[in-house]
Amino acid sequence: MTNRMNKGKTLFFFFLLAVLLCAGVIPAAAAYRSSPFTDISPSAWYYSDVMNAVESGLINGKTATTFCPNDYLTCAEAVKLAACLNELWWTGAVSLTNGTPWYQPYVDYAWATGILSESCDWTGYATRGTFLGIFARALPASALSRINVVPEDSIPDVPAYHPNAWAIYSLYQAGIIQGSDDAHSCNPDQFIRRSEVAAILTRMMDPSARLYFTTAPGYTSPAAESETPKYWIVVDFYDREDLTVYTEATTLGMILGNRGITLADGEVPSVDLWNDWLAADMTITVDKYSYAAEDIRQIVPRTTEEIGIDTIPRGDVNVLQAGADGESIMHYIVTYKNGMEYDRRLEWEEVLTAMVPEKVEVGVGGTFVGGDGVTYSYSWKKICKATYYNLVGPTYSGNYTSTRTVATNLDYIPIGTRMYIKNDRYDFGYRVSEDTGHLDPWQVDIWMMDDDPNAPLMSIEGVVRDMEVYFLD
Repeated sequence: MTNRMNKGKTLFFFFLLAVLLCAGVIPAAAAYRSSPFTDISPSAWYYSDVMNAVESGLINGKTATTFCPNDYLTCAEAVKLAACLNELWWTGAVSLTNGTPWYQPYVDYAWATGILSESCDWTGYATRGTFLGIFARALPASALSRINVVPEDSIPDVPAYHPNAWAIYSLYQAGIIQGSDDAHSCNPDQFIRRSEVAAILTRMMDPSARLYFTTAPGYTSPAAESETPKYWIVVDFYDREDLTVYTEATTLGMILGNRGITLADGEVPSVDLWNDWLAADMTITVDKYSYAAEDIRQIVPRTTEEIGIDTIPRGDVNVLQAGADGESIMHYIVTYKNGMEYDRRLEWEEVLTAMVPEKVEVGVGGTFVGGDGVTYSYSWKKICKATYYNLVGPTYSGNYTSTRTVATNLDYIPIGTRMYIKNDRYDFGYRVSEDTGHLDPWQVDIWMMDDDPNAPLMSIEGVVRDMEVYFLD
């Protein structure tokens, strides 16, 4: 993770106005124990702002001994400053360079990023209203948190319908500007001076320098104290000492960067507030993630495909294809959060032995409606060779032949088996197996009287016929 805001602020100190407000600049990194400028008095309202900005590298003198605090800023210089500030905030570096004319790349960038809302006379001086309209869009709203109560229409020379009202009120509310008199007048039509720019830059980049006040009648800001409000922030690390700070408005990136703390690989804050201002009295948990490869050898159980049929007895199983278990090595990437497994992801499966699925037929039986209108439930069915006979008398089992009697081979169709016999031409209906003599396997010998209408047909068409025999439950 990149400490974007802290890095951007540091680089800003060294680049920004050193390349913008130049006319014989002094080194941006210089630090002064006392003012080198002969045109700035220690009693001037802007003295500390100019010195802070100069010593931080935000702005330079026009010469080694003059700052020219009352010189005006052009619109082109204002746009260049805002564009560089914006790019530095979001990327941590300034890549913009001069073009033709020199300010065109900065104007194009400002249009593309929404910094500009209207065109200007780029070579002309920037009014305070124009400058503030540009700079209110140079940083995200999270960097300009509201700390002051400034109601609409409470600035005497900035009515709600002013073209830059939104920007001006935003910067008042954020404590970047407070006006030029006790009534907090803005003077939006006056040209902005270098001294004023230095003060605005300092307050935009340093929240502790912001101004607390209110324009609401009868309202006293709780933050309007001699000391900037502070609060506790706790950064709770998993495997290093926790960090507790008593701080002004700040970001997580600033807290860690100012203490030389760099997040190690795998350390992730529990809230996405790296460059956003933190709420008061927050506890931020920094979790530690680590990753490991894990290989697991495992058996892949065979699957079974069951095919329901009614040509074998209900519940019987006929194996069509024998199955076999497989074996694989599963390669995982395992994520650990604070030493505990948090997630695992299968990267790939290495098949050592392929699993062979088993295929079986399972007897399921069924139901049908007979020619007599009765619904029968059967366990299974089979095509059997059928003959007929017309002998009258007792069977070997002691029962008499009747229209319900069928002779069978008892090794295949036991005595007493209940059946329903038919095919596409004959319907002999419900029958019971009896012992009337030896028959071939899976043969049924159907008893009929000579006057049975089926008997002549059976005689004419042949003695042996294929019949569909349903073995009833």
